[in-house]
Amino acid sequence: MNEHLAHCIHQIEPTMFPLIIFQMVTTSLKHGLSSSSPSGFAALGSLLCGPFGKPHEGREMAKAAELILEKPGMRSRATYTIFITQCFCYHWTSPLHDTIEPLLEGYQIGVEIGDNGRACNCLLFRKFHLFFTGRALDSIQKELEATIQVMTQLKQDAHKLQITTLLTTVKKLRGIDAEAGDEILVSTLATAASNGDSLLSATVNVMKLSLLVFYQEWKEAVDFVRKAGNIRQFLSGSFVSVRYTFLEALTNLKAAQSA
Repeated sequence: MNEHLAHCIHQIEPTMFPLIIFQMVTTSLKHGLSSSSPSGFAALGSLLCGPFGKPHEGREMAKAAELILEKPGMRSRATYTIFITQCFCYHWTSPLHDTIEPLLEGYQIGVEIGDNGRACNCLLFRKFHLFFTGRALDSIQKELEATIQVMTQLKQDAHKLQITTLLTTVKKLRGIDAEAGDEILVSTLATAASNGDSLLSATVNVMKLSLLVFYQEWKEAVDFVRKAGNIRQFLSGSFVSVRYTFLEALTNLKAAQSA
């Protein structure tokens, strides 16, 4: 029950998220391991790596979660645990490229056991990590177009919107359908606002700032950063938040240089 509660409360009331995770881990230590133990230890690792600023301790918790996964009866939590460790723990202490293959494995396991939502979480973050590691844009575009078909077949509309945002960014960077891309990003932001989807809104804003920085539109980038607010609170612990921090710092540096 705590596992499902943690997933919901992370978006609604993130300040309570650590309390749920602490309870999950404490329960495992007091009463023994259960199927929710791997994701509990993995989530504790994500808290240590991100909000608590202790990435090496968080990595040890992620490794503990993986050891628990090897025990009988834990396969049902494999996809979720892989998602947490690879998206919120290991990128702090290892090259981002090292997450690519495990996330693919997480997706494959999820599809096999019918955990389609979390399988698509792994697939989604894998595509973003491919983009952030500098994979050729034409190659990424082909993968993203194929991924949208997968998301459609699995009826994962929320994930599909995220992938569409990344595909739109890739196309704009390649000079393909630039005006249509602007309209898609505006429409996606509107959808996020109407649905109260802070994560989608934050993702779109990171991609918009990426484009402004890439094209060296510094005045627009400075205005954007000032108006965007604290985007990182909705991306806590992921590499996307690290990416935004870098782009924000670069934008502010350029603003200072031109002052």
